[in-house]
Amino acid sequence: MVTENYLLLDQRMKMLVFHSAEERYNNLLRDEPLALQKIPLNFLASYLNVTQETLSRIRSKK
Repeated sequence: MVTENYLLLDQRMKMLVFHSAEERYNNLLRDEPLALQKIPLNFLASYLNVTQETLSRIRSKK
């Protein structure tokens, strides 16, 4: 279980470093589509490490 959690943390850290905000949003949309409907935007923005304004701009492109 520790190894599994480490791998998830490693994947998340790489995502934050190597992917753009839009790529992170698209990955979340692909992996957890229901989360975008249930979780408030301020929490999603925080999870994606972007401001709410940036998240709104990304969402408006879709």
